[in-house]
Amino acid sequence: MSKYNHYQSALEKKREQKEYRQLRCMAALEEKVDDQRINFASNDLLGLVQHPYVKKVTIKYVLEWGAGTTPSHIVPKHLECHRSVEEKLADLVGKEGALLFPSAYNAHQRILSTLMNSQSVVFIDRYCNQELIQAAIGSGAKVFRFEHRNLEELEALLEKGKNAHNKWIVTESLFGINGEVANLKKIGEIAEEMGALTYVDDSYAVGAMGKHGMGIASHRKGIDIVFGSFGKQSGTFGAFLATSHLFRQYLLAFNTELVETTMLPPAVLGAISASLDLIPDMTVERQKIEMLSHTLRETFICSHWDVGTGTSHIIPLICSNENECQKLSNALLKRNILARTLRPPVVPQGLSSLSFTINALHSHEDISLLAEALQSFRKEPNLSTV
Repeated sequence: MSKYNHYQSALEKKREQKEYRQLRCMAALEEKVDDQRINFASNDLLGLVQHPYVKKVTIKYVLEWGAGTTPSHIVPKHLECHRSVEEKLADLVGKEGALLFPSAYNAHQRILSTLMNSQSVVFIDRYCNQELIQAAIGSGAKVFRFEHRNLEELEALLEKGKNAHNKWIVTESLFGINGEVANLKKIGEIAEEMGALTYVDDSYAVGAMGKHGMGIASHRKGIDIVFGSFGKQSGTFGAFLATSHLFRQYLLAFNTELVETTMLPPAVLGAISASLDLIPDMTVERQKIEMLSHTLRETFICSHWDVGTGTSHIIPLICSNENECQKLSNALLKRNILARTLRPPVVPQGLSSLSFTINALHSHEDISLLAEALQSFRKEPNLSTV
């Protein structure tokens, strides 16, 4: 028996179960195949990846600070460029301080495991992304999942756990699963009334929504910690936390991993800094995203596709099952139209969908081509989800 048999058999089983996924090499959005490729899976909401100013500042940071980075925040000292980006970010989000991280997934784990313990109680929206849910569970806290955006249930659960000394409400501001927006105003009020703390993942909203385009949670009372991902708002890299001086100091004091983590390299810091310079003034781009999103959503609804109740730039096309979802995705890909495929365990059972993210690089023609492609699938019984 070969020593590789176990791994080969496991892969074959994945293929048989139609769960086999691999990375695909895709050209940039601007490099369309026969001028036809349309990317509705891009995280570059504002078209900043190829922006001349972002490129210029990125190069400037490399020339001034070098290609690499120091091992940690304390060896030999906190880089000036790193500190200045954190300060700029905190100011734009309306918080006293900020921290930058190389990875959103690891950041959730490190933050929640530091802020919470076995004596803590966490109340988290059931539709939060799996990274956030797993980080909450991994913190050792007692975790209660309330039904999606059901704040009455949240209040009832908080009432039952009112004697807990450390209570946290955890939610996304804009849910990546279905493009729906959380009622952060009400959540903040509930938290204040029940003596709970709030942790909001604002990743999908930063860049496209909120004050200065810096997210729905920015400059909002009642939100203790705002989390965001640069990979979603500007197509760059890394993640951030914006909060009070108290929580920033606490995290650094009680989690040595946060202090000793290798910092983001100067090139990434330059790209982030440039993006933060541009985002507040990109009102026209945000208006375009909102307009095109409304157009596509209305087009789907008129064609009797199920798009849920969201109103944002993330538009799900809800399928009857996982197989149907994959067929539609493959059919669109043959027409050089890219979309995200959301299937369990990424989403809860019964919520398989194609997810279309509108960005500032899209045009009315792109929306029309997508609508025409989906409408043509109506004539193919094995591709219709209605």
